[in-house]
Amino acid sequence: MNLVNLFRRSPTELAFDSHTEPHYDVTAGQLSFTLIWACCSILWLFRCTGKNNRESNGNRSENGKVSGVNGDAVSVSEKEKLLTLEDKSGQQITDSVANKPKNDQVVDVEKGTNIVATNEGNSGNTEKQSDVKTFSTVRPPPTTELFLKHVCLFGLLLFFFYLCDYRKVFPKLERIYNRDEFLFLVFLLFLVACAFTIRPTTDKILNRDQTEEWKGWMQVMFVWYHVFAAKEWYNWIRVYIAAYVWMTGFGNFSFFWVRKDFSLWRFLKMQFRLNFLVTCICVVTSNQYMLYYICAMHSYWFISVYVFMGVLKSWNTDSKKMALKFVAYFIFNSIIFEIPVVTNNIFKPFQFLLGYTEPEYKAMHEWAFRAGLDHWACFFGMLCAYNYPTFERFMNNLEKSDDWKKIIWTKCAMVNVCIIALLVWYKEVMGREKYAYNALHPYTTPIPIVCFIIIRNAFPAWRTHYVELFAWLGKITLETYLSQLHIYLQSNAKHFIGYIPNYHFLNFALATLIYLPVSYALFNLTTEFSSYLLPNNLKVIAKNAVYIALAFLVPYVGFTILLAFY
Repeated sequence: MNLVNLFRRSPTELAFDSHTEPHYDVTAGQLSFTLIWACCSILWLFRCTGKNNRESNGNRSENGKVSGVNGDAVSVSEKEKLLTLEDKSGQQITDSVANKPKNDQVVDVEKGTNIVATNEGNSGNTEKQSDVKTFSTVRPPPTTELFLKHVCLFGLLLFFFYLCDYRKVFPKLERIYNRDEFLFLVFLLFLVACAFTIRPTTDKILNRDQTEEWKGWMQVMFVWYHVFAAKEWYNWIRVYIAAYVWMTGFGNFSFFWVRKDFSLWRFLKMQFRLNFLVTCICVVTSNQYMLYYICAMHSYWFISVYVFMGVLKSWNTDSKKMALKFVAYFIFNSIIFEIPVVTNNIFKPFQFLLGYTEPEYKAMHEWAFRAGLDHWACFFGMLCAYNYPTFERFMNNLEKSDDWKKIIWTKCAMVNVCIIALLVWYKEVMGREKYAYNALHPYTTPIPIVCFIIIRNAFPAWRTHYVELFAWLGKITLETYLSQLHIYLQSNAKHFIGYIPNYHFLNFALATLIYLPVSYALFNLTTEFSSYLLPNNLKVIAKNAVYIALAFLVPYVGFTILLAFY
């Protein structure tokens, strides 16, 4: 198979689930992306070669010292301490930023099937900052050489996505669902995780490890729901997605309320985290953005929290004024999502982004449906975050009481009330048919979410331990969500990828062993790209944005013209 044929697909292959219109064997976007990747790879190789030549010609003393800029000998260890990291634009951030003591941590939940954001803000810039201080920290960017190396690896991983789900070099297999097998695998995973990876953590309600663990095990169920075509668990999956949206409201409200970082830089960092990888995947696989609706949803709900907390931010410390802001949010949210004619028209200017143009869908149907299902989850998450200090004080005062009988009876009553509420909710709501359940879903999801939080944090022994395996998975939920659609599954999650056809469990095991490391690598690469391309300097960010736009759009226009004559 030569290189040209590798990029060619027959008309039959092109007409798969998420592509209905015939298009070229390879798109202009894919060619532009490949050209950028090739240029960065060549540049990295040249820089590595030049660096090796300089090192071979350098003067090194026997005691391990190198020449400093002033000609004096400086030890290697001293040089590492004094080394200044310099990004492509010339902005310098010293290593001392990386060693800056961290402030007290608040719950900051990532938005993205995210879907958890790093607590980053406005400190660490070597340029003169304003007198307004934030509690955020800046991750030092990689060197330009390391950045180019990351681009090379990133391109290879996305080329693997292209081979698996666009070129389809591996056969597609039908997904097989057997309830006994599915429940056995779930039981086995939870048993192993709880038996070998339980770790201690801080005694704090909804601490970071706990929320990561929560996201992790929900993500396992969400992905396996697709992998095994476990349609009977549909209602539960809707609850899990609502919990993710709840975390978006809870985590971002907590961040803005406590850290008061409403900078444009913070906004851009979050949007980059949510949309950079999915944008690249859309280009490489030639898919529409709304195919990855989780990213669109969490981007929107993050913006809503940002506006809620950023507009009239002086009101955030006044309980009465905050009540007015919550009422205003409630009214606007009701108008947008409770009145169908408004829902169908208010987002039309964004149809180019939020539209899903498949024959069986109206242009904005997918967005209206997905966002509408959980349109109260974010609002409820913000309410919980606002009342979190009150609940925390109540629990602390209760546990400091000398009356142990009062403690036990109160906590048992709380747990029993939650269990009863869950049973009633399960019987009256959860057991309904899919469409009947969807009608009640936006208004009933607070019940399982609140009950889970109370039960999970009722006793110190329960909240001071977490399952590390699930917490690790919780950190990469965005990447596992995106990767599942291309290297775990195929064709918009309709088929299982066949690395080892005819061996169901061996194929599942191998697919998992490929899928998880790739997802973790993409998480790390996205973090490195964010720190390099979005330093805490808006002028540098704007310059980088222009460079990237030109690097992509110029060849894109050229390839579009070329393909028109092909």
